[in-house]
Amino acid sequence: MNFQVNVFTAIIIIIVGLYDLAYAWNRRKQPNNRGGIRAFAILGMIFTIGGIVMLLTRL
Repeated sequence: MNFQVNVFTAIIIIIVGLYDLAYAWNRRKQPNNRGGIRAFAILGMIFTIGGIVMLLTRL
């Protein structure tokens, strides 16, 4: 299977993952939204790791 990834797509995925991690980090002190913070942190890690893997497979 030939898997081609655009470099700009990988960079955008990394940016989205870092934004999700930053959102979770900044909202951790608020007492109302504890469940959503965990979800944003998990999605941020998945996007960031996936973007790095996509970028490394392209290079």
